[in-house]
Amino acid sequence: MTGEEELDLLKLEYHIHKLMELVEKQQNEIASLRAELAAKNEKIVQQDQALDIAETKNKTLLTSRVIIANEAEAHQSKHRLEGLIREIDRCIALLQTE
Repeated sequence: MTGEEELDLLKLEYHIHKLMELVEKQQNEIASLRAELAAKNEKIVQQDQALDIAETKNKTLLTSRVIIANEAEAHQSKHRLEGLIREIDRCIALLQTE
């Protein structure tokens, strides 16, 4: 083998070694990115579950407010009706005394 061929062989070995290092580095980067992606996907799942819980709680609270508002309205209406009945009873009593 000539000196030039040996030099070319050494260059080739060097470049192959560098290429193998680059491949290993890229494989490590891919593994790291896959782990990060898996962690983020898990976080998304947890946040989706938390969002579902929050939405359910919000619907429950809104329903409770409607029920409370309806109960308060019913109480006020009942109170008004009782007042009107008392006033009608007074009017009837006045008419009977005349």
